[in-house]
Amino acid sequence: MKPNPFAGAAGSPLLDVDRVTVRFGGLVAVSELDLDVPQGSIVSVIGPNGAGKTTAFNCISGIYPPSAGSVRFKGRRLERSFSAATFARAMGVGLLTGLLFAAAAVDVDRLWMAVVKRGMITGEPFTAAGAMDRLRGYFRAELAIDQMAGKWRVVSADGAEVLAIKRDLTEARRVRDALQAAVTARRIGPGTVPDSTDLATTPEPAASAPELPKLKEELLDRLAAGKRNVRWRGWAGLLAGWLLGTAGTIAVWQRGRRSPHVVARAGISRTFQNVRLFHNMSVLENVLVGLDRTIPGGVLAMLLRTPANRRGEDVARGRALEELEFVGLTGDAGRIAGQLPYGDQRRLEIARALATGAELLLLDEPAAGMNPSETVQLTGLIERIRNRGVTVLLIEHHMNVVMRISDRVAVLDHGIKIAEGTPAEIKRDEKVIEAYLGSEG
Repeated sequence: MKPNPFAGAAGSPLLDVDRVTVRFGGLVAVSELDLDVPQGSIVSVIGPNGAGKTTAFNCISGIYPPSAGSVRFKGRRLERSFSAATFARAMGVGLLTGLLFAAAAVDVDRLWMAVVKRGMITGEPFTAAGAMDRLRGYFRAELAIDQMAGKWRVVSADGAEVLAIKRDLTEARRVRDALQAAVTARRIGPGTVPDSTDLATTPEPAASAPELPKLKEELLDRLAAGKRNVRWRGWAGLLAGWLLGTAGTIAVWQRGRRSPHVVARAGISRTFQNVRLFHNMSVLENVLVGLDRTIPGGVLAMLLRTPANRRGEDVARGRALEELEFVGLTGDAGRIAGQLPYGDQRRLEIARALATGAELLLLDEPAAGMNPSETVQLTGLIERIRNRGVTVLLIEHHMNVVMRISDRVAVLDHGIKIAEGTPAEIKRDEKVIEAYLGSEG
């Protein structure tokens, strides 16, 4: 058997299930399960129906999270590690969320009106520079000009306050500038701290000042405080959205920390009790599904048919044919998977699992529904899988298969491991005979 360069530390098992418990509400499906699977071995898990065998498999393969305990593969937990790149992506999503929150906090409808639609009303051609100027004006609560019913209105930055109405645009602009000077003076008057942006934009008095509307003191105060209020709302929305987006992204990442694709990438693949093939795809295409992540470039490269993508597909096709040859299905590569006999469908599932490059293969009742001849062929296939360097963890009810090929056997009953040992030891164990083997006779 070829040595595995990726094996864990010397003397440590390839798979270490340490006191794993799986609960569904008040139901304990698996209770404090300990199971070691040495590299290069075949370990079987047996027990009556409902003993928790498949639940344990689902926990190992990432479908269910353990309620307690841990699963380690090659000495490491079966979960993604939290890295600086993960945190950076979460912060990026948080920043985007923060910007959306900030836009909502300062009233996105009025922001749109001030930055985009106002330029259209005044007949200005849309430019990015013009939009940025209007955006800065909105956050500085500068007065603006709108048009309604053929007349020009001097309004507050958000359009909520109408300060003057003029028939002539030039006159409206002069009034706007003069009123802006009054509002700015209010902001930097006695008892206030001058703002450099206010001082820098204080308009010079017009040579012939227009007649200004008389503004109430409370309106002047409200207009003068507008910049402070809109900035506070914007910063508060940005901070709240950033924190919420970052925390939410990390929470979603945490939920997928032990997802099945993470476990598969680590080097564990599995089959299921019920055959799970793409029945309308060919046999070869089913195996290629297991090799999808080995093809470089992703969806875009596939659509563009880049040279690297074509080379990757050729390599994957060759690898898939090798796996079909290994399980004895080379002649059926072009057949529709749903047309295969049941036993061949089982072998196709195993070929797809092996194509992922798995170092540990979980087989969940692979001989279920097979006739004696197919069962013998399956037994030989499992032995050949072990001989090529792949460790096997097996759930099986056919005791002749288990006792023939297993190096060790663990027995579960009602979610509890009641025995573990060699096949010969398990045959003689009184607890196993009473709970399981006795009922086989």
